[in-house]
Amino acid sequence: MTVTSSSDPAVDSADASHVDEELRRRVGRAWRAMRRGAGAVRVREYFYDSPESGSLDLALADALALICLQGPLRMGELADAMRITPASTTRAVNCLVEKGLVRRSRDDEDQRSIHVEATAEGHDRYAQISARVQSGLTLMLSEFSEDEQRQLAEYLERFVASIDKLAQSASDD
Repeated sequence: MTVTSSSDPAVDSADASHVDEELRRRVGRAWRAMRRGAGAVRVREYFYDSPESGSLDLALADALALICLQGPLRMGELADAMRITPASTTRAVNCLVEKGLVRRSRDDEDQRSIHVEATAEGHDRYAQISARVQSGLTLMLSEFSEDEQRQLAEYLERFVASIDKLAQSASDD
């Protein structure tokens, strides 16, 4: 196995002794296909597009889900939950407001604070997205045995944790 230096101390300090280069390439190809492959694009369109209120990108869909499930939320709470900047949160909320999916209101006790809550249309849209995602995941998982489904969930959770670890080391630079 050949491991090349990345010029990133966090990456270089990782124990790569058990990472096979060919497997790393295969995971990389799968990662790209999940993010950008033609199938991934069609699945995202199926999950998040609607003839009534148009297309939602992943960030808008995530914001809508958080607002529907946890709202009303202060803008800062939404930014923290999404792990994005306040400016990015404002842009996302502006788009959702324009689509009629959420509305803003001032906090009665603190006029500087803005709350965001889903409209009836926003709740309907979230329910539509959620139903499509759940049926899509059920279909995709049906290709695996119960043991494989459990393993896949565990591996994906660990993979996401490793992504968070890499992101944290990158932000510490």
